[in-house]
This record gives sequence, structure tokens and C-alpha cells, in this order.
Amino acid sequence: MVSPSGTSYALTLANNSVVVLSTTELEAKTHIVGVQSRRVDLQQQVQDRNATRLNYDIFHPVPMAINPAAPNEVLLAVPSSQPRYKNDSRQPEPYLQTFDLANHRAKTRQALTRNHATEPNVAPEGDRIKEPDTRLIQISHDGEWLATVDEWVPPVSDTSFLNEGVPEFKEEERLNRREVYLKFWRRSEQHDQWKLESRIDAPHFFEDVCSHGRVFDLVADPSGTGFATVGEDHVVRIWRPKTRRSDGVVVRGADKKGLVTWLLDRCTTISDHLDVLEGSQQPLHPLTSRLAFSTDGSVLAVATSWASDSDLGVTHLIDTHSATIQRSMTEVDVTALSGLGFVGQYLVFVAGSLTVWDMVLDELVYCVPIHTPNIGRTERIPLIRFAVNDADNTFAIALPQFKKKAASASTARQITSTLAIYDPNHSAPIWTNTSPITLALAARKGERGYIALDSVSCIMAISPTSSGLQLLTPPPEEKAELRTAYEVEDVDETADSRIGPITLTEDLSQDLNEDAVVFNAQQLQDVLDHGPVPPPPQGLFSAVLALVGRPGRIAG
Repeated sequence: MVSPSGTSYALTLANNSVVVLSTTELEAKTHIVGVQSRRVDLQQQVQDRNATRLNYDIFHPVPMAINPAAPNEVLLAVPSSQPRYKNDSRQPEPYLQTFDLANHRAKTRQALTRNHATEPNVAPEGDRIKEPDTRLIQISHDGEWLATVDEWVPPVSDTSFLNEGVPEFKEEERLNRREVYLKFWRRSEQHDQWKLESRIDAPHFFEDVCSHGRVFDLVADPSGTGFATVGEDHVVRIWRPKTRRSDGVVVRGADKKGLVTWLLDRCTTISDHLDVLEGSQQPLHPLTSRLAFSTDGSVLAVATSWASDSDLGVTHLIDTHSATIQRSMTEVDVTALSGLGFVGQYLVFVAGSLTVWDMVLDELVYCVPIHTPNIGRTERIPLIRFAVNDADNTFAIALPQFKKKAASASTARQITSTLAIYDPNHSAPIWTNTSPITLALAARKGERGYIALDSVSCIMAISPTSSGLQLLTPPPEEKAELRTAYEVEDVDETADSRIGPITLTEDLSQDLNEDAVVFNAQQLQDVLDHGPVPPPPQGLFSAVLALVGRPGRIAG
């Protein structure tokens, strides 16, 4: 686009940024950076009439976290660039972008792994080198520490020497050469970036085959500085920092802070078979595992879904102080496990169904089936998003919806996400909305609401609505339930808004007749405020009664 005066023109780049260049000097005058997360362009997917499924890998979650020290900062794992060709697979995400929700702009961008900016991007054979991929991101409860997990697997073209005529053996050997790193970063206020303090190579290591095991989940301790991981090796590990000392004196770095080394503090081994399966001593391979800390950090729950149709999975409750398993729950089916979290006294499971378990009474609260059309239970595991907000004791779920369009090609589908917010005491959602498929979901820190990232790099802030004070008279035979209404704020100014006005569903709203009285808090404050000397109780009651008993009106 050329300016009307012809002195400058603007270019839109593939990484969701705009550069304004001068036509005379060809120098950049302005650089506007938007959300640079992975974008899903279905037009780049091959439209094969004979295809029966999409490449679900492009819908896998984008690592995202909210900074507790600055709740308006959203941290995202972003790729070097967006896909350029048709049928491109998901690009690695080696960079970290910090986006400011308050000012609607990107603040910083830094590398989390080896990348093409620091390493040669062409192999000796001329092939393009694949960058490591950031899989997990978490921030400590005080916003001081950032933990990341990145993974790299050699491409198939580089493992041709392993071919012995058995494809399964070749693929197994290629995966045995996987590299997994757990990194701990410290916030640098001076440079406004994260500084690498410790790197743990192969946090979950297979000693029998000398290979790096995958890290299934990473969570932060809500009560102290620490993180927990669960891996492919059936082990849960808790990591905590230790300040370096020399002869009893703290060793300090250039920023005058004490140098810190992250070490393994506790570990708990999860059995690879269940005692309830009598006569079954065959080792089971975990399909996935999820972790969840209790609010006070005293209990760590780990649920494991096994790669077996006959096994319902198991949930272990671990005492974080002694690193011992206090109970193993088999009452809840955790096959196709996608999410796990504590909401107050409740433990929420997102698996084949949505299950809420009361940990105090040790009983089931409710179990609701989960429906995801045109996608299998195993395939949907990495596509479901789950988050818990401790500020209002709610949890949110984003379910993928793959609906076929009326077209001849089987890949022509309408792909969306149904985002719902739940109260653990009620099986019906208190708010729902449909948007482009959600790639990341996180709870706001210290306040009510959630942050969602969709497939077109649009960040949505979901917050409870604030309205005037309403006095409602419930029927004498039943008690009216007060439910929370939520609204969506689109914080990406460069993207078109696709979400219309939010209206409450029938079970969330109450019918107001013509005699209903609605007044705001200011009117009530004017009646109650009579200076330093309060009026007598009878006069105060009469003033409030006059305000409530006036002719009713409905607020527009």
C-alpha cells in the first residue's frame, strides 16, 4: 500500500507485522508488530477428495502463560515464520513473544532454543535444519521464574542410515535420538527479558536405552518457587532452586543477585501396571499424563492415560512434602485425558467425559459426556484446551468442532471451538461462545476471567460483565440462582472482530416484569451518604424504602 503523498509505502509480512518504508531512502520508518503465534490457514492444506482426515498436528496447543507479576503480559511461543507452501507441517516455535494486553502491542521477543538466527540453517547435504520446538511454558507464582521445555527430533531424511528394512525399527531408533531440555529463566528487569539460569538435559531419562523421554506436563507450585514435571519414564519430579554459596557466602552475579542452580528436590515413581488388574503384569506405555497442584501446594495430582483400551487409567494423589503417594484413584475414567485441575475442593477431569470429584467428601459431583463431532477420542486429546481460575473458582474448556460443509471434498470443513466456562457445582456451563479453533487458553492472574488465543492469531480477553444493582424477588417455592455473565474483548486491533454481542442463555437470565426495579450503585450511595452525622435508623429506612418503592423501570 502506497501513501497518498507517495513518500512511503507499507508492507504486510508473514509474521503478522507491518513495516512502513520510505520510498526515497528505502529505510524502515515504522514497524508495527502484532501477535505472531501460529496461524492456521486451511487454504494451504491439500484439498484431496479421497482424504478422510485433516492434519490435526497444526491444531496442537500453542504454549502460553500469563505473568502473575504483570497480569496484562501474555507470553507466547511463536515460530520463526508462518507456513509458505501448501501442506506444510506445523512449524517449530523456538521464540518467546511477550504481548501487552493493556497497550495492545508486542513488548519483547527472544529466543528460547537454538534457532536460525544463531546457528547455520543449512545442513552439509543442503537440507534445511529443523529448529527445536517449545512444548511447555509455565511461570512461577511470583513472576520471577520462567520454566520451558523444548524438544528436537532428527528429521526422517537424516536417519536413512538406520534403515534395516523394518520401518518400525527405524522410527523407534529415530525417536530414541530425541533431545529434550528443561530450562529455567530468571526475570531481568534491567534488560526486560528472561535470562537463562539453569538447563536440565533429559529431565526424564531412559537409562536402559540411553534416550530422552518426553515431558508430558509442566506445572508451577502455587505456594512457593518450584515446578513439577511428569514424563514418559513414569516418574513425577519436583524442581526447586538453590542459591550458590562459597564458604558460606552467597555467590552473586553481575546484577547483584545471588546465582541460583535448579536441582531435583523430590521424585515419585508411578507404577507401570495397576494392582487391580490381577494377573496383568505386562508393562503399559503411557499415552499422556497431566499434573495439578492443589491451591495450597500440599497435594500434587497426576493422572495417567495408558495406551490400552482395556485400562481406564489411574490418578495418584502425592504429598509434596514427603513425595509419597497417599491415594490412587481408579473410580474416574481418565482415558483420552486432556486436562486436570483443582478448583477449590474439587478435582476436575477432562477426558472421555467432564468429571468433577469432591475431594473433601470423596464423592462424585457430576459427570457429563464430551461431544466432539467428526474427531476420535484419541485424536482430540491435544486439541482440547483447559484452564482453572482460582480467583472465582471456575474452569474453562474449549472443545474442537469439526463440522463438514456441503461440499464434494471431504476436507472442506468448518473448524471452530466451543468455549465454555463452568462452576464446579453445576453441570451446565455459565457461559458459552463459538469462535475459530482455540489454540491456547489460560486464566487471568489475580482476577476473574480467561485469555484465549485462536487460530488466526487473535487474543480474546473474557471477563465477567459489570451491571447495575438489581433487586429481584424470587418465587416463594424456589430460590433463584445468581449466575455470572461473561463478555469477550477482542484485543487484536489488526484482526476483524468475529464475535457479536454476548447474550445470556435462558438458564442464565431471569425474566424481569414491568414492575421490576433497577437502580445503580450511585443512587444507593446518594441515599446512604448524609455526611459525618448519620440519620436516625427510621429516617434511613424510609429513604431506602422510597428509592426501592418508586415506580419501576427497565434499564435499556
